[in-house]
Amino acid sequence: MAISKTWTSDTAEFMRAESASDVMMGEAGAGAASDPGAAAKPAPKSKAQVVRGKTMPKGAPTSETSVTKVKKTRPTETKAEMVLKKLRLTKGATLHQLIEATGWQAHSVRGFLSGTVKKKLGLNLTSETSKDGLRRYRINDTAAVV
Repeated sequence: MAISKTWTSDTAEFMRAESASDVMMGEAGAGAASDPGAAAKPAPKSKAQVVRGKTMPKGAPTSETSVTKVKKTRPTETKAEMVLKKLRLTKGATLHQLIEATGWQAHSVRGFLSGTVKKKLGLNLTSETSKDGLRRYRINDTAAVV
Protein backbone atom coordinates (compact mmCIF):
# COMPACT_ATOMS: atom_id res chain seq x y z
CA MET A 1 0.00 0.00 0.00
CA ALA A 2 1.37 3.38 -0.94
CA ILE A 3 1.49 6.05 1.72
CA SER A 4 -0.05 9.32 0.69
CA LYS A 5 1.12 12.65 2.01
CA THR A 6 -2.34 13.75 3.00
CA TRP A 7 -4.14 12.19 5.91
CA THR A 8 -7.89 12.08 5.46
CA SER A 9 -10.70 10.77 7.57
CA ASP A 10 -11.25 7.96 5.04
CA THR A 11 -7.69 6.77 5.55
CA ALA A 12 -8.09 6.80 9.31
CA GLU A 13 -11.36 4.87 9.06
CA PHE A 14 -9.70 2.29 6.80
CA MET A 15 -6.82 1.84 9.24
CA ARG A 16 -9.23 1.31 12.15
CA ALA A 17 -11.23 -1.26 10.16
CA GLU A 18 -8.07 -3.11 9.17
CA SER A 19 -6.80 -3.30 12.75
CA ALA A 20 -10.22 -4.50 13.93
CA SER A 21 -10.24 -7.32 11.36
CA ASP A 22 -6.72 -8.34 12.48
CA VAL A 23 -7.95 -8.74 16.03
CA MET A 24 -10.90 -10.84 14.88
CA MET A 25 -8.72 -13.11 12.71
CA GLY A 26 -6.11 -13.73 15.40
CA GLU A 27 -2.35 -13.89 15.14
CA ALA A 28 -2.14 -15.83 11.83
CA GLY A 29 -4.46 -13.42 10.04
CA ALA A 30 -2.76 -10.35 11.41
CA GLY A 31 0.56 -11.01 9.76
CA ALA A 32 -0.99 -11.94 6.43
CA ALA A 33 -3.33 -8.95 6.31
CA SER A 34 -0.68 -6.41 7.26
CA ASP A 35 1.88 -7.74 4.75
CA PRO A 36 1.80 -5.24 1.88
CA GLY A 37 3.55 -7.68 -0.52
CA ALA A 38 0.87 -10.35 -0.11
CA ALA A 39 -1.80 -8.33 -1.89
CA ALA A 40 0.49 -7.49 -4.83
CA LYS A 41 1.29 -11.15 -5.72
CA PRO A 42 -1.08 -12.82 -8.19
CA ALA A 43 -2.71 -16.12 -7.27
CA PRO A 44 -0.65 -19.16 -8.32
CA LYS A 45 -1.81 -20.84 -11.52
CA SER A 46 -2.98 -24.43 -11.50
CA LYS A 47 -1.15 -27.04 -13.55
CA ALA A 48 -4.08 -27.17 -15.97
CA GLN A 49 -3.62 -23.48 -16.82
CA VAL A 50 0.14 -23.56 -17.40
CA VAL A 51 1.46 -25.39 -20.46
CA ARG A 52 5.18 -25.05 -21.20
CA GLY A 53 5.37 -21.77 -19.36
CA LYS A 54 2.42 -20.22 -21.20
CA THR A 55 -0.98 -19.52 -19.76
CA MET A 56 -3.91 -21.22 -21.48
CA PRO A 57 -6.66 -18.88 -22.70
CA LYS A 58 -9.83 -18.65 -20.68
CA GLY A 59 -12.37 -21.23 -21.72
CA ALA A 60 -9.78 -23.57 -23.24
CA PRO A 61 -10.53 -27.19 -22.42
CA THR A 62 -8.43 -28.67 -19.64
CA SER A 63 -8.03 -32.22 -18.48
CA GLU A 64 -10.50 -31.49 -15.71
CA THR A 65 -13.31 -30.41 -18.02
CA SER A 66 -15.16 -32.79 -20.25
CA VAL A 67 -14.74 -32.20 -23.94
CA THR A 68 -17.49 -33.34 -26.24
CA LYS A 69 -16.10 -35.49 -29.02
CA VAL A 70 -17.27 -34.88 -32.52
CA LYS A 71 -18.16 -38.10 -34.28
CA LYS A 72 -16.19 -38.39 -37.49
CA THR A 73 -18.32 -39.22 -40.46
CA ARG A 74 -17.21 -41.44 -43.28
CA PRO A 75 -16.55 -39.65 -46.56
CA THR A 76 -19.32 -39.95 -49.11
CA GLU A 77 -17.09 -41.98 -51.40
CA THR A 78 -13.81 -43.64 -50.45
CA LYS A 79 -10.77 -43.63 -52.70
CA ALA A 80 -11.17 -47.35 -53.36
CA GLU A 81 -14.77 -46.78 -54.44
CA MET A 82 -13.65 -43.95 -56.76
CA VAL A 83 -11.06 -46.22 -58.40
CA LEU A 84 -13.55 -49.06 -58.87
CA LYS A 85 -16.09 -46.65 -60.33
CA LYS A 86 -13.54 -45.38 -62.88
CA LEU A 87 -12.42 -48.93 -63.73
CA ARG A 88 -16.03 -49.95 -64.47
CA LEU A 89 -16.37 -47.30 -67.18
CA THR A 90 -16.50 -48.62 -70.75
CA LYS A 91 -13.20 -46.93 -71.63
CA GLY A 92 -11.63 -47.78 -68.28
CA ALA A 93 -9.03 -45.46 -66.75
CA THR A 94 -5.38 -44.68 -67.28
CA LEU A 95 -2.82 -44.81 -64.52
CA HIS A 96 -2.54 -41.03 -64.59
CA GLN A 97 -6.32 -40.61 -64.15
CA LEU A 98 -6.29 -42.92 -61.12
CA ILE A 99 -3.34 -41.03 -59.62
CA GLU A 100 -5.19 -37.71 -60.01
CA ALA A 101 -8.41 -39.11 -58.53
CA THR A 102 -6.79 -40.63 -55.43
CA GLY A 103 -3.63 -38.62 -54.83
CA TRP A 104 -1.68 -41.88 -54.58
CA GLN A 105 1.69 -42.53 -56.16
CA ALA A 106 1.95 -44.74 -59.25
CA HIS A 107 3.27 -47.79 -57.40
CA SER A 108 0.42 -47.52 -54.88
CA VAL A 109 -2.20 -47.50 -57.64
CA ARG A 110 -0.59 -50.53 -59.31
CA GLY A 111 -0.45 -52.31 -55.95
CA PHE A 112 -4.15 -51.59 -55.35
CA LEU A 113 -5.02 -52.92 -58.80
CA SER A 114 -3.02 -56.10 -58.30
CA GLY A 115 -3.62 -56.82 -54.63
CA THR A 116 -7.10 -55.51 -53.95
CA VAL A 117 -8.94 -55.54 -57.26
CA LYS A 118 -7.56 -58.81 -58.64
CA LYS A 119 -6.73 -60.88 -55.57
CA LYS A 120 -8.99 -59.73 -52.72
CA LEU A 121 -12.09 -58.75 -54.70
CA GLY A 122 -11.53 -61.36 -57.41
CA LEU A 123 -12.54 -59.00 -60.22
CA ASN A 124 -11.40 -59.50 -63.82
CA LEU A 125 -9.05 -56.59 -64.43
CA THR A 126 -7.92 -56.11 -68.00
CA SER A 127 -5.05 -53.96 -69.17
CA GLU A 128 -5.00 -52.71 -72.75
CA THR A 129 -2.79 -50.32 -74.65
CA SER A 130 -4.91 -47.89 -76.66
CA LYS A 131 -4.11 -46.27 -80.02
CA ASP A 132 -2.71 -43.20 -78.30
CA GLY A 133 -0.13 -45.36 -76.52
CA LEU A 134 -1.66 -45.08 -73.04
CA ARG A 135 -2.34 -48.18 -70.98
CA ARG A 136 -5.94 -48.37 -69.81
CA TYR A 137 -7.17 -50.52 -66.97
CA ARG A 138 -10.79 -51.64 -66.71
CA ILE A 139 -12.92 -54.19 -64.97
CA ASN A 140 -14.46 -56.63 -67.42
CA ASP A 141 -17.64 -57.87 -65.72
CA THR A 142 -18.64 -60.13 -68.62
CA ALA A 143 -15.54 -62.33 -68.52
CA ALA A 144 -15.25 -64.98 -65.82
CA VAL A 145 -12.35 -64.95 -63.39
CA VAL A 146 -9.99 -67.88 -63.97
